[in-house]
Amino acid sequence: MKKKAFLVGINRYPDARNHLKGCVNDVLLIAKTLKEEYGFATGDIRLLTDNRATTAAIRTGLEQLVSEVKAGDSLVFHYSGHGTQVRDIHGDEIKDNLDEIICPYDLDWENPFTDDDMAEICKKVPKGALLTVILDCCHSGTGLREYSKPDLPIRWKFIPAPVEIRHRSESRIENRGINRSVTQAGPDKGLPVKRFGVSVTKTNAVLIAGCRSDQTSADAWIDGDYHGALTYYLWWSLRAQKWNTTYRKLLAATGQELAIRNLEQVPQLEGPSTLLASSVFGFKPWK
Repeated sequence: MKKKAFLVGINRYPDARNHLKGCVNDVLLIAKTLKEEYGFATGDIRLLTDNRATTAAIRTGLEQLVSEVKAGDSLVFHYSGHGTQVRDIHGDEIKDNLDEIICPYDLDWENPFTDDDMAEICKKVPKGALLTVILDCCHSGTGLREYSKPDLPIRWKFIPAPVEIRHRSESRIENRGINRSVTQAGPDKGLPVKRFGVSVTKTNAVLIAGCRSDQTSADAWIDGDYHGALTYYLWWSLRAQKWNTTYRKLLAATGQELAIRNLEQVPQLEGPSTLLASSVFGFKPWK
């Protein structure tokens, strides 16, 4: 059984107003957990952070992750950073929806990395292999990850789309009154939203997302440092269940931990029912 992971964490963005604080900690925590508890070799875990996490580098990393994979292998893709929504660029003009996207360091609004792009790469994963996709990011069109500090109120962190991109997300902007500008308008909540990563779950992948499509994920001060709330409480729940649990049980426990701490984000789980009932990361005792 081959085990490979590709972990992306972006704290620093070109515009300092978009900086986050816990994303690099997230990937370091996941890397440590995969090595120490699940038998992933250091050489089979690739990390990509900050300005190195470009669209091209993420694409290449995913291609390397799924290369030469065989039935029985376990793959993990973890992304911690900003996420947002854009108008669907693959649909038709009448029935198109909103696409959730991740935000690489060099996010190109005119040519974003979409769910369809990821699915095209991951279609190489054969039946019988397990791909786990963990997205600790926000998908709300008006707010992305947030962070809090003990002595400060919650701050909302988001990457505002250019005016022309926001305009495309407003299907009925002409009916909203002269006092509502395009720059104030967010994506039309009446449009369906295609979650990033969901296409790969139609075959042999499990998707764990930090929140619903209309929510934000927290970049929070937890246990003396900054972490993505989803990542930290996934780890917390795995540890509490002695590292051996199913995806369904893990998400239930993680959601409970977030709720106990008054974090309103509701983690999401998608994938084939047989995989959701299987052991996380294809766990098999190895020590």
